Amino acid sequence: MSISIMVVDDVRSIAEGFAGKFRRFSNEQLNVDVDVEVLCSSDEAVSRISDESKPLLDLLFTDIDLNGGDCPDRAGVALARYAKAMIPGIPLVGCSGRFEQDDLSDEERGVFNMWWSKGGLSQNLSKIAEDTLDKAISYHKKRQSQQTKMKNDCDPIESQSTDSLLHTPKTNEEFKEEGYVKAIIEPTNQNGLMEPFAVWKKDSQEGVELEVLGCGALFSWGDTYEDAEAGLMEVIKDLKLQLQEPDESFTKSLLLAKRFVETVTGSRNITEGE
Repeated sequence: MSISIMVVDDVRSIAEGFAGKFRRFSNEQLNVDVDVEVLCSSDEAVSRISDESKPLLDLLFTDIDLNGGDCPDRAGVALARYAKAMIPGIPLVGCSGRFEQDDLSDEERGVFNMWWSKGGLSQNLSKIAEDTLDKAISYHKKRQSQQTKMKNDCDPIESQSTDSLLHTPKTNEEFKEEGYVKAIIEPTNQNGLMEPFAVWKKDSQEGVELEVLGCGALFSWGDTYEDAEAGLMEVIKDLKLQLQEPDESFTKSLLLAKRFVETVTGSRNITEGE
């Protein structure tokens, strides 16, 4: 098994130090191959996450402050939100040599699965490496299991389905060639989401079209972006009402949509007892 981790810190020597620790610990203690990519800016990291030609990441480890100047920023929080939207379920680990525990809000800390404030990383780097790699491995195995399940799910009548939610899926390159761009839909008090997610967006004279990235069964149209987003939320809301139906009652495309809705609405515990 090989897992992929990205380490982001504006000081390359620090990032390389973390990367080396992960590599050594994985080789010596876990017997797992770890591909660790080191990047030094939020822009580089966003570009890497968006690059579909690269292997999907199993974990993001980022400094909170990626500015390195006299006025520390929180670019690492924004980067983590972006990664969460583009790679649903990815473990996110944050650290900071400048921010104390209370310097970040509950919401900012809540973006991460684990995070260490100023001074925390020096306490036990081996334990931190172990916990971090454990999350990456668990996520990798879970994603592989889901992919295998979806591959084995048979749907002989889907190609003939008249279900209004289904349409011919496009590749990412086809989306780009047809003028679609990526956008992020963030959780708000109004839409009831627990996680952000990415969509393909296309503006035309007829209005705005949205389609959930990697989930073609979830899409909507509207005169404006706001109308299209509201329509997509209605589709998600309707599907959420069906989450307790057995998987066998869903076509393959809608089963994928069901998994997506469970994730972004925080409803998986209802259907799977997690």
